[in-house]
Amino acid sequence: MLKSSLMAVVLLLFAVNMGYAQDLISIKGKVTDNKGEVLVGVSVKVKGSNTGTSTDKNGDYTLQAAPAAILVFSYVGFDSQEIKADSKTINVKLSGDKQLDEVVVVGYGTAKKKDLTGGLAVVGKEQINMVSTPNLMDRLVGQVAGFSITSGNAAPGANQTLLIRGENSLSASNNPLIILDGIPYSGSLADLDPNNIENLTVLKDASAVAIYGSRGSNGVILIQTKRGQLGKASVSYRGQLGMAEPMQRIDVMGPNEYIRFQQDIGRLRQGYTGYLLDPIAGDIISVTERGNYQQGITHDWQDYIFRKAMTMDHQLSISGGTESTKYIASLSALDQDGVVYNSTLSRLNMTANLDQTFNKWLTIGVGMQFTQRSDGGIQPNIEHAIKQSPYGSYRDAAGNYVPEPMEYSLIANPMRNVNAIQDRLNRNFFLSGYADIVLPVKGLSARSNFGYNYRSGFNGTYYGRNTFDGREQAGLVGGRASVSNSHYHDYTWENLLKYEKQIGDHKFDVTGLFSMQADRLVNSNQSGEGFVTDDTEYFMMGTAARNIVIGSSKEDKALLSYMGRLNYAYKGKYLLTFTGRSDGASVFARNNKYAFFPGGALAWNIGEEDFLKDNIKWLDFLKLRVSYGANGNQAIIPYQSLDRLYSNVKYIWGDNGVPVNTAYLAGDGIGNPNLKWETTYSTNLGLDFQLLKNRIAGTIDGYVSNTKDLLMTRTVPIMNGYSRIYDNIGSTRNKGIEVTLNTKNIDEKDFKWSSTAVFSLNRDKIVELRGDGKDDINNNWFIGKPLRVFYDFNMIGIWQSGENYSMQPGAAAGAARLEDVNGDGIINTSDRKVIGSKNPRYTASLANRLSYKNFYASALVTGVFGVWRDDHMANLGSWTFGITNYVHGANYWTPENPNATIVSPGYLNTQGHGFYKKVNYVQVRNITLGYRVPQNITGKLGLSGIDVNASVNNLHTFSNIRQVLNYDNSWMASFPTARSYMFGLNVNF
Repeated sequence: MLKSSLMAVVLLLFAVNMGYAQDLISIKGKVTDNKGEVLVGVSVKVKGSNTGTSTDKNGDYTLQAAPAAILVFSYVGFDSQEIKADSKTINVKLSGDKQLDEVVVVGYGTAKKKDLTGGLAVVGKEQINMVSTPNLMDRLVGQVAGFSITSGNAAPGANQTLLIRGENSLSASNNPLIILDGIPYSGSLADLDPNNIENLTVLKDASAVAIYGSRGSNGVILIQTKRGQLGKASVSYRGQLGMAEPMQRIDVMGPNEYIRFQQDIGRLRQGYTGYLLDPIAGDIISVTERGNYQQGITHDWQDYIFRKAMTMDHQLSISGGTESTKYIASLSALDQDGVVYNSTLSRLNMTANLDQTFNKWLTIGVGMQFTQRSDGGIQPNIEHAIKQSPYGSYRDAAGNYVPEPMEYSLIANPMRNVNAIQDRLNRNFFLSGYADIVLPVKGLSARSNFGYNYRSGFNGTYYGRNTFDGREQAGLVGGRASVSNSHYHDYTWENLLKYEKQIGDHKFDVTGLFSMQADRLVNSNQSGEGFVTDDTEYFMMGTAARNIVIGSSKEDKALLSYMGRLNYAYKGKYLLTFTGRSDGASVFARNNKYAFFPGGALAWNIGEEDFLKDNIKWLDFLKLRVSYGANGNQAIIPYQSLDRLYSNVKYIWGDNGVPVNTAYLAGDGIGNPNLKWETTYSTNLGLDFQLLKNRIAGTIDGYVSNTKDLLMTRTVPIMNGYSRIYDNIGSTRNKGIEVTLNTKNIDEKDFKWSSTAVFSLNRDKIVELRGDGKDDINNNWFIGKPLRVFYDFNMIGIWQSGENYSMQPGAAAGAARLEDVNGDGIINTSDRKVIGSKNPRYTASLANRLSYKNFYASALVTGVFGVWRDDHMANLGSWTFGITNYVHGANYWTPENPNATIVSPGYLNTQGHGFYKKVNYVQVRNITLGYRVPQNITGKLGLSGIDVNASVNNLHTFSNIRQVLNYDNSWMASFPTARSYMFGLNVNF
């Protein structure tokens, strides 16, 4: 009886289900805008149910619905449409201003572009994907006005220097604050997979960053990772295979030119004549070089240290979602060899984001990112390879590297330590979560954010007996080992309360915040020398025989904050934002831990006024913005407000005493109980515009920032018992102009061409130092001059034979002719001057994107202009030490070549001055060509999309200097910029 009843229930349910299924129809279609362009990611829902999907790359959708159902089509920046499901094919055109109504991420919230009052820039997926390198910041170079990204070290996995609107501080950090998925992030941006990033927002003016208070004085970068979207599960694969090589090498002298150069050094520096200048019988090259010269043995040392390197980057992701649950997860693996021998990067990324809507009032989301990065390997000395003699010896008969190829200890074999073992491993775990709560009061909501970041770093290095540093010598056992560990963790907990209210034409938006953060960094290290065997590497540190060193350290910091923000709008034309934030930081003195940072902004959508709207038809949008605010900087070394005892010296008491620990007060060990915040006060005036039906759009910003109470070291009389102390002294000023221009040059159905031009100009200067009106020559800080300058003698020419150079001590024909700045007829230290700023006068970039049917192409060119750099090529004596190789075709002075541009090889630089040059360089950053396979072909393969592309990064640099490896680094022997050729494949299942 029971079985029969159960069977009847099952059959009844099955029948009901079949009946319901038979009532559903399959509906498909395409969603486009008014111009017929497909819209990707449009939400298509069955009204009143949880059934829904979204459009794919081709704007197509498919879903099941009852014939009487209402379909709701919605997309950011477009008006929603409701259409009855009375046909199996429903194509929809959405209307609206996509660009102005686009929702962008701002501090602790979102806003439509047309409602913004602060200065910010949004970088979307299109811009991020223009460059195909595996480093996120590499992809953004030159694409945001006022955002400077320089790669002083171009090695794989290295971090860049980031500056937003120049430098404000002399001693404290100028790094911008990074916010990753709503949580402050202080880890390496090289740990992030660019393919996981949805967009970035760069907050620049005081109003935009004021909500971050103490940490916002250097700007803020908001990074949003990809999250799941409504629709069925979609699996995607992205793969890249590439080859890289140095973008350029240093063009050094070949064998014959090198011999002639050494002969010039011999006669002009040493006074050699006759047989002394002969390569065999003379004394111009070493004994080793003579032997190789006789045998015709030469070496191109850059061939040994540089190489063609391979890159493989793979990512597999799955995403999808329903009305209540949206998810995305990805796994990526990167293996990137550097263009320098032994340089490599291996990175594994695991990412997952989940958003769950439980009911109408509660949504919870959680995100996780885990990165494991290894990049160990002892690399050759690039400088030694560049300067090495072509006749130097590379390996001996046993195959070992010759330690000193040209018998000169200062320029050793660049490969002599490459056999060392180095393991560097970094792990990074980042967790973020939120809870959105809609409270019973209409317009009132709450949000709680929590973030946790744990990072560990390990570095184990061992120099064995087959390396120069680990060799056995003077009866001492060989082998040198070191191990270091670091552990960092932080947490952030933030609680927000938000209230929105519309009263007629008046719209109010109020946000309140309470935030607490804490972080801890623990380091430990040990090293030693003299190991019985190389087999144990660095794993048996306790067996070291000598020079045993053990160290450890810990740092704790905390921050407590309160914030309030009011947004007000009247008729969408007149906009007001006011923000106030109070921060307390543990790094400051007891009575100065807290500070209040206000900010305000006004915006006028003047294009909505009738006198413009009705009379200027080509004007689509025009908005004026003005803002003013204060932001603090607390990025200094902890414990500077406290007295600090040092204990790294041991004393021995008596002849037979045992070394004992001691503690002492160092010259900089006194704390300042009055230490307080460094504060930047900024004013910004901006203009946003769109013209000719959005064919031309752009932004113009001008700003002035005054930073006061600089955190810097002050020198005090030694009779106090100490000589230096951290204090709030001095002020700086920073001003500039930023312009961004977007154009749609051609906007046809099959052919499109758009461009983006970016221009940034920044000027900084020191307004005051220590209150006494005096410059700080030791640190090259000068009142009224830029923050970072070259201060030195100024070379104005080359002394010639027969001229009276007695005014310049040590001068002779062929010597650098130095400027007599004060006109007293004598060259001395009083004739030094500020040569120029180390920061560029302006930067610019131009990006072009083209598409023809399924083909697409893009190109990015960036430029840096008016930056002063060390001219290492001109500094012949420092380059060669009077003995090494030099640059091919160098136009140096000799009696036979008096019209040279470089000093004589015999010049002795007794003043110790440098050589400098104002540098301009334009780089072709990227060129990409691609093809999207038509859907009628991919559909037959069971796929929803295939994209193939080829690109070249760092194709070429045009500059007024040539002999450098990396134009972002003034040192001629820095890790070279790589030119990479990449081939990509994207497949959507």
